[in-house]
Amino acid sequence: MNTVIITEKLNTHDHGHMYHQKVGKIGMEIGMEYSYTNTIIRKLFDRNFTYSRKILAMEPREVYAFVINNADLLRHTVREAMATELEQLTLDINQVSKVSFHIPQSCLFTYDGTAKTQLEMKKNVYRGYLSSAEVRSSSERKFEKFCEKCDAVEWVYKNGDKGNEYLSIVYADNSDKQKNFYPDYIISVNGEVWIVETKGGFDRSGNSQDIDIFTPKKFAVLKDYLERYGLKGGIVRYDEKSEELCICMDCYSNDINSDSWVVLSDILK
Repeated sequence: MNTVIITEKLNTHDHGHMYHQKVGKIGMEIGMEYSYTNTIIRKLFDRNFTYSRKILAMEPREVYAFVINNADLLRHTVREAMATELEQLTLDINQVSKVSFHIPQSCLFTYDGTAKTQLEMKKNVYRGYLSSAEVRSSSERKFEKFCEKCDAVEWVYKNGDKGNEYLSIVYADNSDKQKNFYPDYIISVNGEVWIVETKGGFDRSGNSQDIDIFTPKKFAVLKDYLERYGLKGGIVRYDEKSEELCICMDCYSNDINSDSWVVLSDILK
């Protein structure tokens, strides 16, 4: 099949709206307002802006063309930059408002009525919580089934992912923007409280199926929180080769064959 390449001469007036739209989407990747994102782009690439660490020194027209033509690459680059591990992972404690967390007395959840199994998860803190509850990832389903069968697990709470009523851990990303991380589960294991985050697993060849590039940062934030309050927990992922859920608690690794990953059933017993 032949490839046709079409070129169009840039006009800052005609293409201005497209440029602003692209810059806005780049900013959305890290939750940054358009004005700040545009300033950063100008400092890095526009020769008319003074900045000692400029990457390229282009004319304004060239900046427009550069952003429009490379918008997707810039979005991914910005997202990866925010996920890169740096020394500063948490906000100064004085900048964080600490609020006591209590499991909500009631919860509304949706479920898949077409699912062949509609089992009530007896260990869930809410009566009537079904095995077909939605929306959940494959890792979350596997973890809930594991907890239901594990004698050491006494109860399970599925945390929400947005809202003041749910448990969130505050941290700062690489742009110093405050973020809220909502771990997936709070469980009781032999009388001890554990906090667990589930992620995509590993295929039979050991390749990662986790699409969240922020996982290493979230692990560091979670570990810091657990140590600060004397709790236990970690990140749980499914290993297709061993057909086992594995947990990482000490030093995060994206290599399932490393000593960082331990079979979950060997820990919770």
